[in-house]
Amino acid sequence: MSTELVRGQNLALPDTRVEVEVAAQCPVELVVALVGADDRVRGDDDVVQRGGGDTAGVTIRQAGATFELDKLPAEVERVLVGASLEGGGVDRFGVVAAPVVTVRAAGEDLASFRITDLGNERALHTVELYRRQGAWKVRAVGQGYEAGLEALLKDVGVQNRARVVDRARTALGGPAAAPFSAANAPTEPREPGTVPRVDPNGGMAWAAPPPDVEQEANRRAARREVEKLYEQVWGVFEDAARSAAAYRSAIEYADGRLDKELEGVLNDPAARFSPAGLAAQDTARDRHRALAEQAKAVLDRDTAQLVGEVEQLEPNLPPVMARWDSTSWAGWQAPEDGAPAIRLGDLYLPERPELRVPMVLRLPMDRGLWVDTGATGLEGERGDGTERANELAVSLTARMFAAFPVGEFKVHVIDPAGKGTAAAPLQPLAASRLLVGPVATDAADVSALLGRIMDRIELVRMAVANDAVDSLPDGLDLARQLLLVHDFPFGFDDRSAAQLRHIVEEGPRVGVHVIVVGSRADAESFGPLLEPLWRSLLRLTAIPEDHIMDPWIGLPWVYTPDLPSGGAEATRQLLSWVAGGH
Repeated sequence: MSTELVRGQNLALPDTRVEVEVAAQCPVELVVALVGADDRVRGDDDVVQRGGGDTAGVTIRQAGATFELDKLPAEVERVLVGASLEGGGVDRFGVVAAPVVTVRAAGEDLASFRITDLGNERALHTVELYRRQGAWKVRAVGQGYEAGLEALLKDVGVQNRARVVDRARTALGGPAAAPFSAANAPTEPREPGTVPRVDPNGGMAWAAPPPDVEQEANRRAARREVEKLYEQVWGVFEDAARSAAAYRSAIEYADGRLDKELEGVLNDPAARFSPAGLAAQDTARDRHRALAEQAKAVLDRDTAQLVGEVEQLEPNLPPVMARWDSTSWAGWQAPEDGAPAIRLGDLYLPERPELRVPMVLRLPMDRGLWVDTGATGLEGERGDGTERANELAVSLTARMFAAFPVGEFKVHVIDPAGKGTAAAPLQPLAASRLLVGPVATDAADVSALLGRIMDRIELVRMAVANDAVDSLPDGLDLARQLLLVHDFPFGFDDRSAAQLRHIVEEGPRVGVHVIVVGSRADAESFGPLLEPLWRSLLRLTAIPEDHIMDPWIGLPWVYTPDLPSGGAEATRQLLSWVAGGH
C-alpha cells in the first residue's frame, strides 16, 4: 500500500532501484543533484539532467527519473530531485494544481507526496533520497524557490548554474512540453487582471488571481512557518529516538562485554579468587563503568540540547499545536485555512522524562483515534480512566473545531450509555450548539446515524473515483465530519458495529473521521469482528502509558494526555468561542 507523505516525513526504501515521477498540470523538467555529507555537490558533473551526459546510477526522462542507488559513488550522501518550470510557458506553480510526486521501489508504488501551498515558486526541491546507517530512505521536502532553478542549484554549490538552467529551458521548450502559444491559448476573452491556467488536458484557460495578492502571499508564508514548526517538532522526536537508541545500544554493548570478560575469569576456579583474577574482574568492571558513563554523558548532552529546542519551540506553536496552558490560546481566532496539525499530548522516554516532545498529528487525520477507557497506566492500576478518557475525547474534539475554518467541521455524537447531554463530559459540546443534529441515544438512533454517514461516504467516494465531484447533489454537506462514539460498544449490535468499522476504514478518504471512547475488553463479545477496527485506530490513554512506538527505531514512548487545567470549563470556553464564530 502506498504511503501518503507530508513535508519532512521519511520512509525506508525496500530496494536500491527507485523511480521518482513528478506529475503536474504543466510541463516540468527534472534536475538531479548528488551531494555529499557537506550538502554540496563535489563538482558540476554531479548535476544530472536530460541531454547533459550519463551518470552511473541515474537516468533522467521528462518528469521522471530512475535511480540505481547501489551504483552511486560512496561519497554521495543525498540525491536531490528538483523540478523546474522554466521554459515551459507557465511562470509559477501557484497557478496550477499542486504537483504530486510518486516514488516506486521493488516494482510497486511506495509513496506519494502532494506539494501544496505553492505561490510564486518556479522551481521545487521535491524529494530527496539519502543514506542513513547503511540503508537508503526517501524524505518529502517540498521546498520552493521563487528565484527558480538557479537558486536551487546555488543552494547545493553548483558553479556553472547558467549551463544547467539553459539546458533545462531548452528541454522544456520543445514540442513535447506544449509551451504556451496561440495554438493552445484560451479561446474565451481575457478579463483584465487574469492569469493563464493550464487545465488537466494540457489546454489553457484564464483564471482570476486572488483578490488580494499580497494577503494571499502573507497567508502562504504564515502557513509555511507553521509547517516548519511542525517539521521541527518531528525533528526533535527523531533525534531523541535515535539518541536513546544509541544509548541503549552502548549500554547493551558494555553489559555484553562485561559478561564476556567476567565469564573468562569466573569459569576458572583456580583464577577466580587469585590476585590476578580479582584484578581482572576489577578492570572489567571499571571498563564497563567508563563505557556506561561515556554513553550517559552523550545522552545527557543530546537531551540538554533537545530540551532547549523544545523550550524554544513551545512559545511559537500555534494554539491547536500548543499546550492547553499556553498563552497562544489567548490570541486564537477562527482560521481562514485548516491548521496543518493538532496536539494530542506529550511523549517522553523513561531514560529522560525531562524531555517532553509534543505529540502532534497531521490534519486532516488519516486514521481515527481510540481513547481507551480500560488503560491500566504505567503502574498497572486503572485509576480514573473512564472519566478522564471522556474529558480527553471532548478536549480533542474542541481542538479540531478550533483548527478548521468556520463551517468546515461538523460533529456527530453517539452516546447511548450517557443518554446524550446528560453525560457530564459531553455537556460542553451540547452547550456549544455545534453538534449536527441530536445526540444518538438508543439503538434506532445509532443505526440511523451510522447509515446516513455511510451513505455520504459511499456517495462521495464514488464521485471522487469517477472524477464526478461536480455531479454531487447541491444539498450534500462536504464539510469535514467527526463521529464521536461515547462509551463504545454500549448500544451497538453486530450490524452497527460492522457499520462503525466501515466508517473507520473508509471515512478518512472522504473527510469523515472517528473518535471512539471505550474499552477493548468490553467489546470481546463481538469476537474477531472488531479486530480490524482496533488495529486501524490510534490508541490514546487518559493516564500515562508507554504504548506509542516511534516510526524510526520502534522504541516505546510514554504518552501523557494534555488536558486543560480548568477541566470542562476551559473546554466550554473554547467551544463558546468557536460557536461565536459560527
